[in-house]
Amino acid sequence: MIKLGARLSLLLALLAMLLLIVALYLPQTALQAKQIERALGGDAVLHVTVGALLPLTLGILLRLYRWPWRRQAFFWCGCLVLFALDELAQGLSPLRAPAMADFALSALGWLIGCSSWMLWHAVRHRL
Repeated sequence: MIKLGARLSLLLALLAMLLLIVALYLPQTALQAKQIERALGGDAVLHVTVGALLPLTLGILLRLYRWPWRRQAFFWCGCLVLFALDELAQGLSPLRAPAMADFALSALGWLIGCSSWMLWHAVRHRL
């Protein structure tokens, strides 16, 4: 359904998001990652953006639209749990601190992404 070029673009976007997240945890790269974060709009913007685009990108790459709806729901709930676990893991890192506001922003992005997925899925099945 999705062409190879689009899949490659999505894979690169996914890798860029994951690299930025990992770089924020490493002492050697945290300063540069924070500078990139500020250049892209700040912490709040990135939490909402990653909260929406990370599950959407994974869903498209995994061809989630072919899965039964219950497995899709499990996938989306699992992503939200992973966002919560990420915030808890920040408490274990000396460079980071967990914040409920960050989780709320990620959850807002997740809600945007999940709603977009359901809307696309509904339109796709009606046409």
